[in-house]
Amino acid sequence: MTPAESIEAAGAAKRPRILCIGKRFYTNKDTLLERFGRVYRLPMLWSRQGANVLLWLVDYHTKEPAQELAGRFRILSAPALGLSSFKALYAALRTRPEVVVASGDCYVGLLGWLLARISGAKFVFDIYDKYDEFAGYRRLPGFDPFAFLRKRADMRLFCSQGLQAFYAGEQAQGPSFLVRNGVDESVFVPLPKDDCRLRLDLPKHQVLIGYFGSMEPDRGVGDLLSAVEILRGEGLDLALLICGKADPAMPMEQDWVIFRGMVPHDRMPLYINSCDLLAVPYRESPVMDMGASCKIAEYLMCQRPMVTTSTGNFTSNFPLQASALGAGMCPPGDVSGIARSIRFQLAEKRVLSPPADMAWSSVAASALEAIRSGVRSDP
Repeated sequence: MTPAESIEAAGAAKRPRILCIGKRFYTNKDTLLERFGRVYRLPMLWSRQGANVLLWLVDYHTKEPAQELAGRFRILSAPALGLSSFKALYAALRTRPEVVVASGDCYVGLLGWLLARISGAKFVFDIYDKYDEFAGYRRLPGFDPFAFLRKRADMRLFCSQGLQAFYAGEQAQGPSFLVRNGVDESVFVPLPKDDCRLRLDLPKHQVLIGYFGSMEPDRGVGDLLSAVEILRGEGLDLALLICGKADPAMPMEQDWVIFRGMVPHDRMPLYINSCDLLAVPYRESPVMDMGASCKIAEYLMCQRPMVTTSTGNFTSNFPLQASALGAGMCPPGDVSGIARSIRFQLAEKRVLSPPADMAWSSVAASALEAIRSGVRSDP
């Protein structure tokens, strides 16, 4: 063996072997094709930062398996049931993981915990939502999967201050770390508004207010629609630009609503930068208050004026920015308040400075260091 090969072999021996398990589709995005969110970004960057990583994506929606390999980063996507899932299971065990990171619902979490116990690995539960508030969550007689996983994890990662604080007092087997949602700083950047509108065939001169994301009732899109209707009644020529999965209970037939449906994530910077104002009209709910919506960080990085409710999703995760927003923020569920905040920001055009540590590369490096410490602490 040459000296170079010896150095490479020594380096490989020190690299943690990490198995990550997540969902192929979450928040209406395709993790694999869109390279979206923490489920993809964290393991991908961990591999670039020195770890050997296998990402197993559990696919609840399609029947087509897929795989990719890029250096020390391997991805397997397999339907939840069928032969492909058994092949993925075999491949996962063959990696002899030192750490299993489950990032998803409690079914993904239970699979990760079981594989960690079988392989003698550390189990890391990445909690990016309050899963027991979801309609599809089920407690079994005498067994609460979410509580079980939180208490049995060797390490817990939380995506938001609110989630971490809510569970801070419970007894758990291992430590917890705050691992925020990051931003691809090379993609979400300020762009010329007129150029973006031209590329997207949007009105050149009309004032556009943007909302991008899910449209369940607790997102407050109905409140935003009502607020804009109030302002239009006062003579303001406003239009709403909305992208996301349509909700049948949320009609958007008004001639001042521009609805573009689902948009590839890499096109979102164009839509964000097309807007005069961006809106986060969330209502109060456990899911929203304790969440960490990716869109807020993306808005901040694009340096467009915002209006938002005082949802914990914003105030807990971005306290300095919330303080600086002033009258551009209003109470959740307050239609008149949203209208007032829009008036304020149309006049003030107050732009918030993003936090310094929002890049995915920085977020991933901090998380990997926490995981490395956990591996080293194993007796």
